[in-house]
Amino acid sequence: MEFTGERVVPEQVDADLFNEHMARYRFAETLVSGRRVLDAGCGLAYGAAALAERASEVFALDNALDAIVEARRRYGDKLRYAAGSCAALPFPDASFDIITAFEVIEHLEDWRGLIREAGRVLRPEGQFLVSTPNRLYYAESREEPNAFHVHEFEYEEFRSELEAVFPHATIFLENHVNAIAFRPPNMQGLRAMLEGEQPRPEESHFFLAVCSRSSQFGAPGFLFAPNSGNVLRERERHIDKLDDELVKKAEWLEQTSTELEQMTRIHRAEQEKAQTKIDELEADLSAKTEWAKKMEEQFAERSSWAEKLEVELRQTIENYRKLEAEGDGEKRSAIEQLKTAIEKIDLAEQTLVERTEWAQSLDRELEAAREQLRQLHASPAYRWGWRLGLAPKPGEEAK
Repeated sequence: MEFTGERVVPEQVDADLFNEHMARYRFAETLVSGRRVLDAGCGLAYGAAALAERASEVFALDNALDAIVEARRRYGDKLRYAAGSCAALPFPDASFDIITAFEVIEHLEDWRGLIREAGRVLRPEGQFLVSTPNRLYYAESREEPNAFHVHEFEYEEFRSELEAVFPHATIFLENHVNAIAFRPPNMQGLRAMLEGEQPRPEESHFFLAVCSRSSQFGAPGFLFAPNSGNVLRERERHIDKLDDELVKKAEWLEQTSTELEQMTRIHRAEQEKAQTKIDELEADLSAKTEWAKKMEEQFAERSSWAEKLEVELRQTIENYRKLEAEGDGEKRSAIEQLKTAIEKIDLAEQTLVERTEWAQSLDRELEAAREQLRQLHASPAYRWGWRLGLAPKPGEEAK
């Protein structure tokens, strides 16, 4: 399985993270000898397998079927497996002596359901071991919240919710500490000494509670020193790993900067081409606009001339009618005058039609030029250009 941050995959996480999780099961080992145990939210069941070394029977339960399948592949008959919800445990009342639920409760929508169900399936003298991160510590140490956490707890809230079901709840404060170990090759015992003031709940990394309905006797501290507990060696390895990551990030940054510089040069060249085209189109549009203005003026003059001719025609026709009544000689002269006037009018109408068609053609050319300019403004290169400040916004080119 791939490590996504939701559950620990032993081979894919660093030693510190794995030991942080494993320490809780080593703590629980001191309580499970000869007892029937349920590990609720077992993940890949590495912790349940550790408890099975001392317990009489261990059930590994998780709501993710793929995790249960992988756990069975790893540990086989060493454990008993169940798929189900931690807020609705698929077991009868008073089924277990010990229930562990480590780093599970903060993932649940119905987290109170886990506490109630633990109380239901525990035997009267049983104990419920539950751990969770300290919300205050997480808020300070993380840049953003854990996407897999639904509800995180502060110390007083955690204690209050547990005591609503279990009258007795001892909350241990789990922290990473520096230690120096003195061990002879044939070590037969161990003495531990922790210096410093009493731990403060609000500064703790994690809470681990031991809950029960019956009285508890004593609350000894527990110190776990894993096989990979050579802190200096682990730190040196971690520093080496960070150095490698810094080198890779520096190489990536250099490559990205080079690519960005190349893209900038290409963009500027394209922007220059686009700007040249815009300038040409604007010059052409300006010339055609000026030409159209002059043609409109000429068209107005021609229209005025045609109106004058029309007045002359009406006057000639009127004169013709008068002459027609007066005599034949004068009539012929008027007819000649009328023909001349009609020819002038025909010529004026032809000129007017030609000018009108030319003006319409010019309008189409102007609209085509405007459309070409709009398409250029809409192009990705031009939009990126004015967003980056390398080109004027559309409509501001002439400013």
